[in-house]
Amino acid sequence: MAGLAGLLLLAGCTSPNSQTASIFGDLLGPAVEEKPTPVASPARPQAARTGCEGAAQCSAVLKTMIDNPDRGWIGQRQPPDTYANGTRLFAYRALRRQLTCGELNLAVNELAAASQALGGSVSGMTPDQASRTRALSSQVEGELTRERDGRCRT
Repeated sequence: MAGLAGLLLLAGCTSPNSQTASIFGDLLGPAVEEKPTPVASPARPQAARTGCEGAAQCSAVLKTMIDNPDRGWIGQRQPPDTYANGTRLFAYRALRRQLTCGELNLAVNELAAASQALGGSVSGMTPDQASRTRALSSQVEGELTRERDGRCRT
């Protein structure tokens, strides 16, 4: 009997539901619900918004984008500064021949919008950086357009 009471006591203490009533009612005091302590998120640096920081991390992100068979990222417009590290642009370039006609259309439309957005002042980017990124974006857009025009009916 004492063993059964001990098991019930342990079961009550280890219950995953913190709102489960104690087997002793309120004799030990009211049940206190445990709430997770909110953790302040650190300020996101410029590199975090662009998806990677440094050559090694950007290379890993690029590999993931290229190897992902889903390719759900294609055509998803991003803030202009996201294109600054070139990862997205190089992923499009690497996948150019494997993209479906629909993916090529999405990519061309995305890069046309990115080039336009990079034409003005871009927060977090120097004018020179925005100009170089716009030039690369336009170059990749042209490559994708030629690929699409060569094998897709639009």
